[in-house]
Amino acid sequence: MTKNNFQIESAAISDRGLSEKRPQNEDSYLELNAQGLFAVADGVGGAQAGDVASQMAVEILGEAFINLPKNGDVEDLMKLAIERANTAIFQMSHDLASLSTMATTIVALHVADNIATIGHVGDSRLYRLDPKGNLYRETQDHSMVEEEVRAGRMTAAQAANHPSKNVISRALGADSAVEVDMKTIMIEPHTKFLVCSDGITRHIDDFQLRELLRFDDTPASICQRMKEICYERGAEDNLTAVIAEITDKNTRMPVVEKPVDWEEPTVAAARPPHIVEPSFVEEEIPTQPLVMPVAEDFPAREAEPERAVPVLVPTPAAKIAAPTKIEIVPAKIEKENEIYRVEEKSGSGFFGKFLSSLLLLVVGGILGAGAYYLWAQNNTPPVIPQLAPQSPNIEYSSFENLRRSVDTDPNNYINKNAAITQDAEGLYLLGRAYLLVGKFPEAKKHLEEAKNKLGQANIINNKVLATDIALGLAIIDDAAAQNKFQSQVKVGNPEANTPNNTNPGNKTNF
Repeated sequence: MTKNNFQIESAAISDRGLSEKRPQNEDSYLELNAQGLFAVADGVGGAQAGDVASQMAVEILGEAFINLPKNGDVEDLMKLAIERANTAIFQMSHDLASLSTMATTIVALHVADNIATIGHVGDSRLYRLDPKGNLYRETQDHSMVEEEVRAGRMTAAQAANHPSKNVISRALGADSAVEVDMKTIMIEPHTKFLVCSDGITRHIDDFQLRELLRFDDTPASICQRMKEICYERGAEDNLTAVIAEITDKNTRMPVVEKPVDWEEPTVAAARPPHIVEPSFVEEEIPTQPLVMPVAEDFPAREAEPERAVPVLVPTPAAKIAAPTKIEIVPAKIEKENEIYRVEEKSGSGFFGKFLSSLLLLVVGGILGAGAYYLWAQNNTPPVIPQLAPQSPNIEYSSFENLRRSVDTDPNNYINKNAAITQDAEGLYLLGRAYLLVGKFPEAKKHLEEAKNKLGQANIINNKVLATDIALGLAIIDDAAAQNKFQSQVKVGNPEANTPNNTNPGNKTNF
């Protein structure tokens, strides 16, 4: 993406890692270069549940920025989109028993010209490398041990080996409402951003990340090297990284010496302690660069436990940084007082006085108009951000119309399309129709065939299909979910063999 003299080069990598305890990648990410939007979400709550939660979060955020209103407030829009994602995930986790424990972290970055906006919930992180090679961590982990460290009740070394180090204190979907940390900063050309899940930071410490980002290589090459290092060190968790480099079209960043390859120590040691970030007062204190710590010996690190489901714990009584607001204040216009005077000639009489009064009225009108113009410029009503309706799309609308026709009369759709060879969208719609009439074996067959053909689906519908297929299969594989689904959906086939298929209820999308 190029705006004015600013250009963004980005790359991403996401992998499930090597742990057999995590057979499915529960991370999701956004790399919308054209919109300047990058995000990582790390799902928790079980293989399928975590995957659904993280995917819902990035889809809702991405849709909001694809339809960003002109002159909309980016910070308010990002916060609103993340809050709506929390509401959607929380509601779905309560509607479907198989997804009852799902939640997700999220960290998001939006870049427009020289302004970067950051939103954050959980323990996924965002780093910034400035043109001088200084590394800044722009987010604070919402985890129990990190909050204890910030409050001064625990050292970084104690936190590294604490049994509750994987317990996060804030996540999307864990509660009906969520507090989103927001920040807006000014940036320069040759700034690099790293947005990543804790699968990266548990194996690569902050100072090694700095060396990787300082090296004059492409974002894609740096992402690949991060994956290789994580694999060399066990890759105990799903790992996801998105790198965005902000450059000037007319200049290049000076070449930095290639970082050395780190060898694994003979005895496993805890990661170097994180620097305790400064406390906050009423106004946000600028993020401080990371400082190389004094080397010290720590006990051998035990194997990382399974990622904990989010548990809300009390936050220490400390003031949280208020979001930085970029306010553009128009320069004051200073003008010396001017005196407008009409000299009366001797003997002008009434006519001279009349001209003087008329001229004063004209001058007064001009001054009044100028004062009103300045007042109007300084009191323009703020633009209220709104999540705009989805932009028109012929293929999307056609698919959505077909899905609604299935919901209206699933039996009719089955009769007309069951014998026709179908693509991924068609197989999904047939599976949806069978599910609505209570024919679960046929529904599962068609949904699984649709899942296998997702790679051939139109990119516009791909994410929607993947989410709906996952939800449909979750319902089919859980007897309790089947019963609840049938109790809430008006089944279109009263003669189906399932006992509960005639229960009345409101039609529900899945």
